[in-house]
Amino acid sequence: MKYLSAICIFAAICLGGNVAVRAQGDSDPGFSTIGAMRSMPDLMIADDEFEVQRMHIGVGNTFTKGDQDTKIYIPALEIRVPWQDYGYFDLQLPYYVAVGDIASVSGIGDLSFAYTHEIRPEYFPDWSYQITGGFKIGMGTADLQDTKTRSLPMVYQSNSGTTDFIIGGHIKYKQYFVVSAAYQQPFVYYNENGYNRLALENDFVYNNPAYPMARKLRRYGDVMVRAEGILTGKRAGVSAGPLAFYHLHDDMYTDRQNREIQINGSAGFTLNAFASAFVRMGRKAEWKLDVTASAPLIQRDAIPDGLRRDWVVTPRITYFFGQRTLLW
Repeated sequence: MKYLSAICIFAAICLGGNVAVRAQGDSDPGFSTIGAMRSMPDLMIADDEFEVQRMHIGVGNTFTKGDQDTKIYIPALEIRVPWQDYGYFDLQLPYYVAVGDIASVSGIGDLSFAYTHEIRPEYFPDWSYQITGGFKIGMGTADLQDTKTRSLPMVYQSNSGTTDFIIGGHIKYKQYFVVSAAYQQPFVYYNENGYNRLALENDFVYNNPAYPMARKLRRYGDVMVRAEGILTGKRAGVSAGPLAFYHLHDDMYTDRQNREIQINGSAGFTLNAFASAFVRMGRKAEWKLDVTASAPLIQRDAIPDGLRRDWVVTPRITYFFGQRTLLW
């Protein structure tokens, strides 16, 4: 199994070798970065001492580029609180900044909240399992406007205009290999995006067909699968592997006559190659610096929810409370 982790890392390097370093993930609605679905989950800090057993607070900043070369910056606060012996809560609150050819806007992103329960079978001590359930709560109606009070495309919107439920989990072998899967589904819709590039009063920049139609977008659910090989010590480690998403149904938008129009090609498969690395700092390893990156290899034909990503890199610094073991 240890060799399988090395194979995953080597395969990710080979798959991503023809593109620049990028991050998870193209078409990701949010569930690959929380709970059991995170990259390198449940890492060991010292003998019988795991990250999930320590409360920690992290600050990260995602750098990426979306539709029509829109530059996107997403600083985020992340808090994890352990619960009893085998559970923990995650809270993530991002702030979204988009700078593009038709506007520069910012706003509070969607809040994510989840609980994860861990199972460590007594008779199979090399294996562990985690199950996550939670929500991603849209913090607005996805209707930010430009200086001419025109509704902006979804890539400029700081929130999705939906509330989604998330359920997923992972299976992990020692500290070498993990497979995770999850399902995310909107169940409350309040997207009031008004972007309509076909309106006659618009200019050529605003009408750019690179921005998908998304007026009152109705977004459907997604599933994800990740296979991750991990090579790690107490002070540093790396991981890599494939990260796949499948959008289950073509999305819909509402035209000016209030007809729901199907967005052909918005259902489908997306494949990313990803990699992560971390280093611990401090005598008790109370500080952790990590970077997560990936490259989209296969993309859906249409991504109207603003989640198309050309490249993404996410560095993050985390502080762990209550560290007891001296590592040097």
